[in-house]
Amino acid sequence: MNAASPTATDPTIRRASARVRFDGTEIDLHYRIAGNGPPLFALHPSPLDSSFLAPLMARLATRATVIAPDTPGFGDSDPLPAPVVDLAPCVAAMSALRRALGLDRVGVYGSATGAQIAVEWAKAEPRALAGVMLDNAAAFEDAERERITAGYLPEVTPNADGAHLARAWQGAHDATLFFPWQSPSAENRIAPVIGAPEAMHVTARGYLRAGPGYAAVYRAAFRNERVENLQSIAIPLVMLRWRGSILWRWTGGLDACDWGSNVTMAHCGPSLDERWACLDAHLDRILPERAVATADLCLDTGALRHADTSFGQVRYLHKPSATPTRILIPPPGLSATALDPVPDDIAIIDLPGHGGSALPETLNVAHCVEAIVRVVDSLGGRRLEVAGIGGSDRLARAAAAADPRLVRRPAAGHPDYSDTPPDLAPETSGAHLFRGWHWLREQHFAKDEPPPDPARLTRMLLDLIDARAAHAALQEPSAAQPEGNPHHREGARAPDPNAP
Repeated sequence: MNAASPTATDPTIRRASARVRFDGTEIDLHYRIAGNGPPLFALHPSPLDSSFLAPLMARLATRATVIAPDTPGFGDSDPLPAPVVDLAPCVAAMSALRRALGLDRVGVYGSATGAQIAVEWAKAEPRALAGVMLDNAAAFEDAERERITAGYLPEVTPNADGAHLARAWQGAHDATLFFPWQSPSAENRIAPVIGAPEAMHVTARGYLRAGPGYAAVYRAAFRNERVENLQSIAIPLVMLRWRGSILWRWTGGLDACDWGSNVTMAHCGPSLDERWACLDAHLDRILPERAVATADLCLDTGALRHADTSFGQVRYLHKPSATPTRILIPPPGLSATALDPVPDDIAIIDLPGHGGSALPETLNVAHCVEAIVRVVDSLGGRRLEVAGIGGSDRLARAAAAADPRLVRRPAAGHPDYSDTPPDLAPETSGAHLFRGWHWLREQHFAKDEPPPDPARLTRMLLDLIDARAAHAALQEPSAAQPEGNPHHREGARAPDPNAP
């Protein structure tokens, strides 16, 4: 299964958020959703997020309503407030999301860490799950587990010298060749040639976005890979025995186990096509009967919210407990989460192609104006101030000229990253991470300012890399859009996103 770009636009997949409560905890969970049919939760591996499952979601959208959450602490979901020692809090969070969506019964697909969360969920709520399908799941002996996990989890606590970038990249780089990656040998070789730098970046990005807290969940998942946990499941259980899995060597013993009639061992060859065919053939075994529609399950009750435009969804950050008086536009290259926290009366928008906002085919200022206007609509359509940081000031001016509900104000007290960043396309060496890291630091040094703390600087770096195509497009002269088109007046048309 190929990882999807976090800013890739697939019109069949929508994004939403939910504020969920469980065990005295309240957190925001972000999720992707696609399709119409019986509800199927799809749980991602560590350290990735639900964007990794976009190809699976698109494939299954004709047969199920696929709900792919970012599990707590990964992607755009809040971390768990207490240290993780087992997978029970992750299960509780998934169950809380199921209830928030009004679903009494769901199927569950899980890969790697997601598979182990599915195992524990099946044991905890057998009446709420129609069945589970496990992908990239194994059963380790204790000695094997200790040997594999020793040194397997890179230390990614942000450092001012950027050393955490090197550690994350080494783990992502070597994992394309070896499992476990920290033990390079002929026996542990899983691929004949090194992987693509884009795939390495997706993994490194997962480590760096989740931060050091990722390791506790990952470690708990490894500890959970035991035959007795699988044998405790009473509901329909499908185990995909895919020969292309990095865990294939550790799944052979599963065939020799004594399984009940609820268990299906689904063998498939090493190619992705064979894996897809096997998944398709066994999917009905884990799905409930009642169908639901995607449109009914897009809650958006968390702080990260979404508005529809002609080119897809745009995302904005707004504290639900407050009434916003101003829309803040980050400088091109950065997302709303890089600026958070800000005062509660401010809503921060992700520009098109940034953060959680869709990227139009040919981005120009008109798309940005449309995005801002649609966020105003989502916030109730009242009169608001709009401020753009650095290069986004021209977007604030264009939006205020186009919509009489907006009043442009200067954005004081925020850093301006208006210079052109270096080439940030992923490289096998990981050099793109360090070019971006030092470029960001130098922007502050040039103004005799200290750079942000390493954790915030890391978030900004990942934003710059994710949004590099959109950032470059907005710097092109062809992206310019004449100001003064009051498209939001009564009876007026929305801006043409293909306008010059």
